[in-house]
Amino acid sequence: MVESESKVLIVGGGPAGLVTAIELGRRNVPCILFDLNPDPPKFPKANSTTSRTMEHYRRLGLAEEMRAHGLPGDYAPDISYHTTFTGYELARRRWKPWDEIAAERTVPDPRWPTPEPMNRGQQMFVEAVLRRHVATLASVDLRFGWRVETVAERSDGVSLEAVDLGSGERALFRADYAVGCDAARSVVRKTMGVDYEGIGEEDREFLGGKMLATYLDMPGFYDLCPFERSWQYWSMNPRRFGALVAIDGRGRFVLHTQLPRGQEATLDYARQSVELTTGRSFDFRIIDIAEWNAGFMLVAERFGSDRLFLAGDAAHLFTPTSGLGYNTSVDDASNLGWKLAAVCQGWGGAELLASYSAERRPIAQRNTRFARQIAEYFRSISIPEALEETTPTGESARAEFGQWLDGVGEREFDTPGIHFGVFYDQSSIVVPEPGPAPPDDPHWYEPHARPGARAPHHWLADGQALQDRFGQDFTLMRLDRGAPDTGPFERACAGAGLPLDVIEVDDDAVRSLYGHALVLIRPDHHVAWRGDRLPDDLEGLVGRIAGHPAVAERPRVSVGGSA
Repeated sequence: MVESESKVLIVGGGPAGLVTAIELGRRNVPCILFDLNPDPPKFPKANSTTSRTMEHYRRLGLAEEMRAHGLPGDYAPDISYHTTFTGYELARRRWKPWDEIAAERTVPDPRWPTPEPMNRGQQMFVEAVLRRHVATLASVDLRFGWRVETVAERSDGVSLEAVDLGSGERALFRADYAVGCDAARSVVRKTMGVDYEGIGEEDREFLGGKMLATYLDMPGFYDLCPFERSWQYWSMNPRRFGALVAIDGRGRFVLHTQLPRGQEATLDYARQSVELTTGRSFDFRIIDIAEWNAGFMLVAERFGSDRLFLAGDAAHLFTPTSGLGYNTSVDDASNLGWKLAAVCQGWGGAELLASYSAERRPIAQRNTRFARQIAEYFRSISIPEALEETTPTGESARAEFGQWLDGVGEREFDTPGIHFGVFYDQSSIVVPEPGPAPPDDPHWYEPHARPGARAPHHWLADGQALQDRFGQDFTLMRLDRGAPDTGPFERACAGAGLPLDVIEVDDDAVRSLYGHALVLIRPDHHVAWRGDRLPDDLEGLVGRIAGHPAVAERPRVSVGGSA
């Protein structure tokens, strides 16, 4: 049996696994990634990349390529609600197309303050981009088409046995750490002896229990549908509910419908669903169908042990509302990747890895709760009897029902707080500030720079996004002309091996937004510390952000800079 050694083994090559590999590979940390599938997915999966995930892709240099796939730039990614797709339109949530946003992208958006608005690109396109990029990283060994069969954790590392499904070759791999990004039946999670906690499948009129996804080629739909184009079309009638998602803006779609109890996933049922949601027969081609389960609100009991970690679906399962499953997974990987790299490079301490579960598990609980709350609106939908009548009664029923649907759409999709409001203020590797935390409201985001918060966005005078000035790892911003000399802190970081960039930002609005003369930004673009002068205990500050346990015995470094 062939034996290979590395620093990190990554089990699973979906978005969580690929982003973890990219975070390691861009820092030249050796890792091996295993995935059953030799090629990217060819069936639609997640349908939307949120603004926060696009910020991560921007940080990794991938945002422009991500936007090159999926809906064209002039395609408005609206969400519309209908009786049928050829019947009545009941409500519409409007969103600007990317071309329009790009033309005015330096104009501040008070509700969505970000350089990267959401991207309606399919996960099968996203994974292809991530695969192409990770293949360029010399320290990443890609084992696509391999199945991991066993994982073992030892005090000094991990090992796993895997088989090449093409050749039948079996091999043993050893490393310091392993990350399970291997979905709901995770072999890594089973090795850890960890279960999910929360709610399993739930019965609902829609988004509960077994669902059917139908992958469609129907370019004639745009001529058939008498309404403006949408990214997501909802059909709400007593015969069949369905959510139709545009994939490429040219005629590829995926339709999601409920499978009633006892109903098998068949081509006949899929074809019937297309016609009942559209409201008439027409020519289309079913490319493929797939059954999946909705109604989950599950989070792993813990996200890590000494040597094993979980990310993505291995750590949490969602009801797929608001696009939170895939996007929470990318946020997991963006948090874990740099921490693993730090420990493998020798400057990160044990508390750094412990902080991963401490930071991300509460976010998974928060996000799964929110996704379930949205799905609960579909527990028992009452379709008005007169909804499709061509009468004043029917018109009134459509107006009332449309108003309700518009409210559901607003609660699901207009959610800047759920994406930008991730806040690690209780983390052991940030320096907390006194006073109450800002409210965590899914539908409202107030930019702030308290340690633990996402570093708020600002367009600089030259048109550059502030976050584009940040370095790959830690960045110390000097925001006052009279800010103190940062040389002592730079030397303390250099002595500890902690990578640091120092930048000066001469912008009164940034100074006001960030609140202090000095602000330290983490590699994942969360604030670690801020103050108007350097603390007396520089070793304590560096030790805390690097995750060394001895720091816990010290007095906490204060906001203002004194120990």
